[in-house]
Amino acid sequence: MENYQRQKLLVQVAKLYYEKNYSQEEISKLLKLSRPYISKLLHAARQEGIVRIEIVDSFNTETKLEKLFRSRFQLEKAIILPRNKDGNPLKQVGEAAARYLNEILEDGMVIGTSWGGTLYECSGCLTKRNDRARLTYIQLCGGVSNVNKTVYASEIANNFAESLGSTAYLMQVPAVVENKEIKSLFWKDRSMAQIIEYSKKMDVAIFTAGTFGEKNALVRAGYLERERMKSLEKEGAVGDICSHVIDLQGRICDPELEERTMAISLDTIKKARYRIAVAQGESKVASLYGALNGRLMNVLITNEETAQSILDRFEKMEN
Repeated sequence: MENYQRQKLLVQVAKLYYEKNYSQEEISKLLKLSRPYISKLLHAARQEGIVRIEIVDSFNTETKLEKLFRSRFQLEKAIILPRNKDGNPLKQVGEAAARYLNEILEDGMVIGTSWGGTLYECSGCLTKRNDRARLTYIQLCGGVSNVNKTVYASEIANNFAESLGSTAYLMQVPAVVENKEIKSLFWKDRSMAQIIEYSKKMDVAIFTAGTFGEKNALVRAGYLERERMKSLEKEGAVGDICSHVIDLQGRICDPELEERTMAISLDTIKKARYRIAVAQGESKVASLYGALNGRLMNVLITNEETAQSILDRFEKMEN
């Protein structure tokens, strides 16, 4: 059985059992499957996170917190995972992003992503699909080197291409170059020109929020000097989205740095039909808050702890 069809069956069985209160015997007769197999499917649905306390159905259910976020920040969708002391929160939000992408996927879509641990987890949880045609994957920002923690740029691209059967275009350039003249030359390269053209037709942009300070990937890679980082913090920098350093209003903080940043522009990203921010953790709160204020996303995927911290910051800013 194909992975996609199997996942549909798991959801169907889980809904019949947990929402419709069918017995396993009744489900067995309805679906013409053995009762032991139904029991096995229900167990698999729990193991794979399809069933938690409620059925994971991001389109038909909305918690009060999700509704509040959607309304307050003018989102199309908020997926906020419940508090869960067990498991890896990075993997949990990555899985949620993969499930959401699986629901919205259409023929001919152009999908762009940033890099990092969160997107790597998302890419590793993608359902293998062979029922969608002409999919294209592009990287939204150049990579980094000389860091003590991998950003998984090529692995993410490979996972998307393998799972979705898409053509993949990697942005095999540094995240930041020495001057705007070098950037202009890179931008004229044939492979880069293809990515830029595809970005103008992008349907889905999936990105995480980078923290700012000593742990920022651009700082750790040496693209941004620590002294400049400290001065940018004083000027209001709170993080980065696809290597674009932003403030609490989602505005670009450093025009000179922006001229050297090898990434699809925020204006282009904002034109995508689905702009999905996937992040969790206290260190990402300020960056997420800036991205929300700047309307850089229209879909947020995070957990309750992070969402509550964002709301706390919002209330303080209002008062």
